[in-house]
Amino acid sequence: MPVTTNVPAVRVLRSDDPEAVRLLAAGAQVQGESWGARLTVTPAVAATCRAAVAAVRGAGWTVRELVPEEAAALVELDAGAAADYPVTVATSHDVPDGAVLAAALEGGDRWAFGAFAADGRLDAATVLYPASDRIDTDFTVTRSEVRRRGLATAVKAAALLALAGAGHVRFGTGGAGANVGSRRANEALGYAVTERWLHLVAP
Repeated sequence: MPVTTNVPAVRVLRSDDPEAVRLLAAGAQVQGESWGARLTVTPAVAATCRAAVAAVRGAGWTVRELVPEEAAALVELDAGAAADYPVTVATSHDVPDGAVLAAALEGGDRWAFGAFAADGRLDAATVLYPASDRIDTDFTVTRSEVRRRGLATAVKAAALLALAGAGHVRFGTGGAGANVGSRRANEALGYAVTERWLHLVAP
């Protein structure tokens, strides 16, 4: 006979949803959290972005938009960090296919910005896509040995500056609550958390 296990069902609800409040009062356990944030580019945000990019360039990295031919380098970078992405019922990440990503960059369905070391190695990158009323973040990745040096903040800042220059002023992002570094990198540029989602296991 096959062995069956009873896995508790997880419900993902906004923290301000009355049903989430009811479940918590009834003893539901919070298995995890995720969040969403929004940003509107203003002169102050642009100034913060320019400073973030300048700091990383001053430390020796080149920060710029990636071309389709560099999709393979981005996939290699992402694959090397795949195990570090937090996985929850509401947040997960699959390493993109290089050919598909290259075609998306070529066709304008994705934008990618990266930070390159002096030897040409891609050390950090962010990928964005157009959503209904904003530009959203697909994923951001930094090589493990150069984390906590402002690279993720800088590539996101470069993306904001370039896309704002093309007329886009509303942006969105989000992630797992466990990824504190990601949230802080976004908040440093002016993103404000607008929603929290609770992953609840009912009692």
